Amino acid sequence: MNPTPPPQWPDAAGSLPFPSPDPSPDPPPDPRSLPTSKPWEDVLLSSQLFDVAPMILSIVDRELRFRAVNHLAAAAAGLTPQEMIGQPSPDLLPHMDPGGWEMDRQVLATGEAIINGEVAGATPADPADHRVWRISRFPLHDSSGATVAVGIAAVDVTEQSRAVAEYDIVERRLQLLGRASGLLGTSLDVQATLQAMVELVVPEFADVCELYLADEPYGADADPHPLQLRRAVWAHAPDLPPPPPGQQLPEQGKVIKMAKGQPHQVAFATRQPVRVDVDDAPFASDATLLVITLLRHFQLQSAICVPLLVGGDYHGSLGFAVTASRPYRDQDVRTAAELGNRIASAIANARAFTRQQSAALMLQRALLPRDLPAVEGLELTWRYQPGTVGTEAGGDWFDVIALPTGRIALVIGDVMGRGLGAAAVMGQLRTATRVLAGLGLPPADVLTELDAVTQTLGTGPDGALASVLYVSWEAATETVTFANAGHLPPALRHPDGTVELIGDTHGIMLGVGDQKLTETRCRFPAGSTLALYTDGLVESPTVAIGDGCQRLLDTLADAADLPTTADLPTTANRLLRLIDRGNGFDDDVALLLARANPCSHGS
Repeated sequence: MNPTPPPQWPDAAGSLPFPSPDPSPDPPPDPRSLPTSKPWEDVLLSSQLFDVAPMILSIVDRELRFRAVNHLAAAAAGLTPQEMIGQPSPDLLPHMDPGGWEMDRQVLATGEAIINGEVAGATPADPADHRVWRISRFPLHDSSGATVAVGIAAVDVTEQSRAVAEYDIVERRLQLLGRASGLLGTSLDVQATLQAMVELVVPEFADVCELYLADEPYGADADPHPLQLRRAVWAHAPDLPPPPPGQQLPEQGKVIKMAKGQPHQVAFATRQPVRVDVDDAPFASDATLLVITLLRHFQLQSAICVPLLVGGDYHGSLGFAVTASRPYRDQDVRTAAELGNRIASAIANARAFTRQQSAALMLQRALLPRDLPAVEGLELTWRYQPGTVGTEAGGDWFDVIALPTGRIALVIGDVMGRGLGAAAVMGQLRTATRVLAGLGLPPADVLTELDAVTQTLGTGPDGALASVLYVSWEAATETVTFANAGHLPPALRHPDGTVELIGDTHGIMLGVGDQKLTETRCRFPAGSTLALYTDGLVESPTVAIGDGCQRLLDTLADAADLPTTADLPTTANRLLRLIDRGNGFDDDVALLLARANPCSHGS
């Protein structure tokens, strides 16, 4: 039998030749060793497989020249087989990722296949269409076993790749929105929250992000000319160049006028997000977020302006901008709008809180005594500190009331809750206490009646609750008599410098009802000091209330004798330093100090 000739390379038409059978027949072979097909039939079957396979198939030689291509390979390239055969693949497909040619060379050098590698690029059929192929490369050998060519099988996976990329984008955007929601819900400090917000979206969603606020919200019918907004916060990607000399960005807090037709003004007028191309957008000569010269200097190309709306009220405008490498699409506009909705809600909530906080603080301070009355035989000083900035007003209060028969009432209380409601309850309790004290009732009876009043106050299923300490000082007997409804016990410094908390464990708060209040009477001679206080003075997240009370006693014990009124304020100031009021400590403090004068003897 003559040896079977190896398959030949395709002819110029790209078809594989089919060799004719040998004309001189050999003796009939042993039937048991007959092949399933003749050699020329093997070539024929290989040719059919090459053409009917539902994938791109090609062969390149050691010089990376195409030696065979099927019709799908030619169609993908936008060429005919004749135009491809014999041409080097890097020259024929210059827009393909050169990493593909390196993989071809690797297979030729090692003789090992590379399965399912991905290559991206474009073909002459459509140079602007970026596509992705999943390609397997196999070594092809000659009769001696040497690797002489690479067989390439490719499948276009562009749509799958785009779907995966789109899914990743959506997933990242959802995560971004989730982080934004969490960030906006953690604080009512508007400036700090908004700064953290714009830094969150840069550079993940924008290369530049800036936020403008209206000093007061514009209603649905407002039509200001021009639109005036105050620059609130700004963030930019760290790799952006600095502004050019003499063209600095507007300062924080600067009021900017947005002329008609500018993106921010259009977003305000239409109440819709606006996507613009920097080269196409209308700009005025004054400074705005999208200052054209600065944006071009930063190489920013695509921008989105989002109106910050809550109901029909316009609170400001949010701007995003990116470089030409990742222009904004419709999906990005939706993401920007979602971010704007979250920020707008946070701004509106913070502004409403600020208004309520201001009203509560104004009410609370109006209800606290501005000046203590002059009481012969008794030195008085007081301190009040609200919680840290950004917290609601509390219900801490105190009072000094002149009683019949020359006695003086010292009162301190704390309404549970915060805000306008607590301040309102505090005001009503203070008024009721003054009325009841004027009747000359004993301390326990005053608090019993005050308990009945408290049960009629407040809102919600639990009504109002408050702790109150009522002390009656009598100069003639040098005594104090007090009743305690759920408040911290007063601290007493005796003339000899010893200190103690007086009274039994504080009992049930006002507003609960059905409680029996008792009175405690103790000596209060000249040189004695009494401290009435609320829990903000002795308790914090890091200091237990028992430890805080001990600190108070130690401070009173360490105080030098106070021969003049000026020394009592010094002690008050030292007591205010017992608790570190930083790190978000938000409780109010009320403190009332009373010291018996030597001249009160026998009065």
